[in-house]
Amino acid sequence: MRLKAPIPGGNFTSDTKNYSWHRPPDLVDYDEAVGYMIDKIDEPEQIELVYAMLGIDAHITTVVTTLLLQAVSKGKLGIDLAVLIAGPLARYIEIAAKDVGITYEMGVDDKDRVIITPTLLKASMGIMDEPKPDQPTTMQEEAPEAPTESLMAMPEGMVAPEDEQAAMLGAMVEEEPEDEL
Repeated sequence: MRLKAPIPGGNFTSDTKNYSWHRPPDLVDYDEAVGYMIDKIDEPEQIELVYAMLGIDAHITTVVTTLLLQAVSKGKLGIDLAVLIAGPLARYIEIAAKDVGITYEMGVDDKDRVIITPTLLKASMGIMDEPKPDQPTTMQEEAPEAPTESLMAMPEGMVAPEDEQAAMLGAMVEEEPEDEL
């Protein structure tokens, strides 16, 4: 019976330079990577692509992600460095878009986001409590009261006998030896 699976240890005999991400990236310095990407964006073909993407209402975050994925796939940057330089590149593209008068969206706004509160969650689950007379009826939430007992405190009446406590702690319970006749 032959299985269609990799041979164990086969990765040690194969060429590790098949893909660019199998090799160390060309750029590992933060400032050098930002400079490289800004120079790359300033090339006529790249800036046309950036303006075209912004012209079809793509968010700046989408444009930056596309450019960084391209650099990572070519082996210029490691993925961790690409994440680190995404902010400065987004700001650079934002400035470039303002200079030529292109309207843009950054892509990180959450203006349509609904803020989830305990009251909203209860209402959506259909478990609304009747408001108490001294409780506010608006959507404002009161801060929860602090517990009167600590989390690690022993509840009242729940103390184990001493021999059980000793057994839980690993103490050996000594039995009295029986007298031999």
